[in-house]
This record gives sequence, C-alpha cells and structure tokens, in this order.
Amino acid sequence: MHLSKNKYSLPILKHYIARIDRTSSPAHVGKLRNAVDFVALMRTPVLASADGVVTYVEDRSNIGGPDYSYWDFSNFIVVNHSNGEYTRYDHLDFESSLVSVKQKVKCGQQIGRVGLTGFTFVPHLHFQVFIFTGPNIWMDFETLEIRFVEDQ
Repeated sequence: MHLSKNKYSLPILKHYIARIDRTSSPAHVGKLRNAVDFVALMRTPVLASADGVVTYVEDRSNIGGPDYSYWDFSNFIVVNHSNGEYTRYDHLDFESSLVSVKQKVKCGQQIGRVGLTGFTFVPHLHFQVFIFTGPNIWMDFETLEIRFVEDQ
C-alpha cells in the first residue's frame, strides 16, 4: 500500500462533518479501498484539499440513489497536484461546481457542494487521492492512503 506524498486538508470543514467513514461503503474495495466518505448535509461547501489545477469537472447529473445502476451519474471534480497526485471529489450537487478545467485552485478554496448524485445512500462527499498507473484515466489508477493535516 502506498501512502500519499502530501498531507491533505479536510475537504469539508470539521463542524459540518456528521461522520468520517473509511470502511463501510460497499464501493470502497479494490482500487477505491483508500477512499474516504465525509457524511454531511446537502449543499455543504466542498473545499480543495491542496493547491493544484483542475483537470476534470462533471456537474450535469441530477440523479442518484442506493443502487449500482446510478454508478455513472456522480458529479465530480478532479484536481492535479504538483507532486503528481490527484484528488477526486464525488457525489457533488447538480451544477454546484465553482471551478473549471485548467483553473488553479488553492487549498481551502470552495470548489463545489455536497450532493446526492451517483451511487450513494446518503448525502456525502466521496474523497480520494490517487495516481495514474496507465493510459486509461477511468481504469488505470490506484488510490493512496490519505494523511490529513488534522491527523497529526
């Protein structure tokens, strides 16, 4: 198992987080085993966890639910960091993205809002740090164990 090189800030302010879950999601297996879920109310602000450049934004979905048939309908943002790692923020609310591709973001900057899109049981932010392991951006990646600044 690889540890992330950076320590990342929490993507949601502590006082908005109802629960942090690293283990119970049925989808957190295999490549997603190191992902973290932050359970929070709908429309809670989502923050960039480190400085970087936005590489992907999807915020056109307005559906989601507790069934794998919703898997491909998650709204998300991906940010590339200077150390070669990426962060991904999933299940964002419909049209809540505040950033665009190639935009530079700073740690703590609001980039979107918690939603209920894609395969999800409750409003939450699925957060992962990952690296690419091949040319297919949808399949060739590995999530990394995350160290949060607050874990020190």
